[in-house]
Formats: sequence, C-alpha cells, structure tokens
Amino acid sequence: MPNYTLPDGETVKNKLGAGSHDELETREVDFVRLRQNEHLLNPRIPRTFDAAHLKAIHRQLFQDVFEWAGHTRDERVALSDGTTATEPLLLRPGSKPFASGAQISKGLESLSTQLQEADYLRGLSRSEFAARAAGVLSTVNGIHAFREGNGRTQRIFMQELAEEAGHSLDFRVASRERMTQASIAAHEERDIGPMRRMLDEISNPHRVAALTPAIAFLNSMKYPWNERYLATTEPGHAEAVTLVGMNGPHFMARTDATILVGQRADLPKPDLASGEKARVFPTRWPEPGEGTEPEPRAGPSPGL
Repeated sequence: MPNYTLPDGETVKNKLGAGSHDELETREVDFVRLRQNEHLLNPRIPRTFDAAHLKAIHRQLFQDVFEWAGHTRDERVALSDGTTATEPLLLRPGSKPFASGAQISKGLESLSTQLQEADYLRGLSRSEFAARAAGVLSTVNGIHAFREGNGRTQRIFMQELAEEAGHSLDFRVASRERMTQASIAAHEERDIGPMRRMLDEISNPHRVAALTPAIAFLNSMKYPWNERYLATTEPGHAEAVTLVGMNGPHFMARTDATILVGQRADLPKPDLASGEKARVFPTRWPEPGEGTEPEPRAGPSPGL
C-alpha cells in the first residue's frame, strides 16, 4: 500500500489536519505561497539543476504541509502514524503512467547530465531557449517525481533555469487549463508543441505585459480565467473571434474554446465594438529590446 492517503483514498495525509481533498487544497495555499515568497526573497538552494535541486525546492514549498516534503515517491518515508509511504508506480485514471521506481532517479540524473552538457541552455536566443526549455519541462513532468506538488516545484525549477540562461518565464500568466493541456499533450501524445508555444509566450515580456491587465480585468469580474485556455495571438495563425474589449494597444477576444489577447493593430478596424465578430490575422510580437520594454515582474504563480 502506498500509505500516502487517508482512508478515503483521495486526500493526501497532511500536517494541517485537513480531512478532505478540497479542504487540503484550500488550506495549503497560504502556507505554500509563504514559503515560495520566502524562497524568492532569500534564495538559499544551490542551483545545481539535478535531483537534489528539485527535491530541495519541493521541501521548501511543502515543509508545512507534508511529512514527506522533499522526498521522491520511490523513496520509503516513515510517517508519524506508523506507516511507511512509498508509491514508485503512479497511475492517473485514463493516462499513461509516469516514471516508476528506479526510472525516477535515473531520469533526473540523465536530465541533469543533459543540462550540464548544454551549458544550462545559456547562449540561446529567447525563442531557442523556449523550444529547448519545453523539452526540459516535459521531461520533468513525465518523471513526476513527487506524490503531490509537482507542478509548483517544476515551475520554480524552470524559472531558475531561465534566469541562469539569461531569460525569464512568467508562469503567472499561464492559466491552469493551458498548463494542463500542454502537459497532457507532452506526456500522452509526445507532442511538446503546446508546451513550446506556452513557454515562447511567457518568456516574452511584451506578451506577458499584454496578458497581465487582461487577467486583472477577468479577476475583477470574478471570471474563472484559470479554468480557460488563455493565450496571446499566435503570429500567422488566423482566428475568428468575438471582441471582449480594448486596453491601449491590445485587445481581448474569445472563441468557443479560448480567451485571446492580441495587438490592436491586427484588428480589421480600430473601432471594433465589444461583442462584434471579426477575423484576426496576427502579426509578430515585439521581442525584448524592441519598443518600450515592459517592467519586469516577480512573484508566485497563479493557483498556488
């Protein structure tokens, strides 16, 4: 038995006394956010980009929530209730299994070697970095080293890799639904295209600056944007949209499945009204260093 969960088989045993999955998700937020901000303001974890680095991030984030924080699921961890937690084989209903047993440590060791040989992706253009980083994130997610908390741990790992390479990744503008779709495509279909496109967007400060006020507006309307696929328009990819509104040089629109933020100059007419339908032919977004550079931002990812 894995012994990671309470008798309901769903709620992970925790230090907060939460008795249900929903209660745990609600109560852990503030603890994890506090530890993430603590790490952001005073980072002490060596950036070795190996298993020790990933485990240290997980321990930092979840030390107040799980007794096994910082331990990969193939390890055996003695819990205070007298049981031993271990789950080397992790299956999600309807999905392919993640790495199991010794594959976890071997996979992380292999990734560490690859990153070292690639000089931690230094010297790449922003778009080249995003493409290579998509493969790294897909690999880490496919290993899924921890019983819970993989996504939040991976995002910090990737943000630190980006900083070492001279770039940035702002996961706060990546909706939970978009992260989920990109992760599923990479793990289930071996298609890292959605992951690459997402990282290409959130590594460009101009596209991040377009998404930020759109998200603020959606939050003010109490709209659950995290549950929708939210993205900036993709150059060369035409879209039939319904306009939501304008914000300076940008617009927000919707399709049946997505919320899109684009450049106002790409609209067929500048005075398009909210609710009007149009076909948009997106042009390229400015690169860092072109035009007015947006202010850098830092902080926790949404959904923590």
